[in-house]
Amino acid sequence: MKKYSRALLATSATILGSAQAATYFENFSGGDGGFTVLSTPRADNGNPFDSPWIYDGSGSFTTGGSAGVAHSRLTGPTLTVTTDGLVELSFDHRYSIEGGNWDGGAVFLSVNNAAFEQIPNGAFSANGYTAFALIGNHDLNGGEGFGGNSPGYGDPSFITSVAAAPFSAGDTVAVQFLMANDEGATGEFLPNWQIDSVSITNTNAIPEPSSLLLCGLSAVGLLRRRR
Repeated sequence: MKKYSRALLATSATILGSAQAATYFENFSGGDGGFTVLSTPRADNGNPFDSPWIYDGSGSFTTGGSAGVAHSRLTGPTLTVTTDGLVELSFDHRYSIEGGNWDGGAVFLSVNNAAFEQIPNGAFSANGYTAFALIGNHDLNGGEGFGGNSPGYGDPSFITSVAAAPFSAGDTVAVQFLMANDEGATGEFLPNWQIDSVSITNTNAIPEPSSLLLCGLSAVGLLRRRR
């Protein structure tokens, strides 16, 4: 099995583009895109996660966070890479997550059905994580993630996070967005995190109109182990 110590996000949708570039775009305007939600109860009182990820019915997923120690995971479908080559990920989002390095939001990836591993900040070429050495009582403790208010949150404006790296045909990938909260406060504004759209571009791909092409990403400098 090929193992990636650093990895990036992928999603699927309609093929756009030419023989030199295949683009996969999901803006959730037609539904939830096959994403699922799994949330843990609050550790302090056993109650459900206060405001888990939810499809808002109008084109995005949102979460309002939790005032107790809890985690809400938004997971995409498992996808299969069909063409070797460089793949670029971008996703539009905004966040208002409790600052002071308490709460955090982060992106994870499962490659070839392995356990989900966090995408490191070094994998992003634009708008990566903003909170480091997190101190909250949650799964991101000691790590990194999105925190505070994203630029232009109140306008409201979305930012675009971008990363690109090679992947190999035959790999499978699944993406996961984690909202991790400790006890106490949540973010300044609602929603605490909103995913508006995700797009994937494989600059070396040749579209195959007879089937749905699915792409994956891995970080630059990833460690590989061949199956």
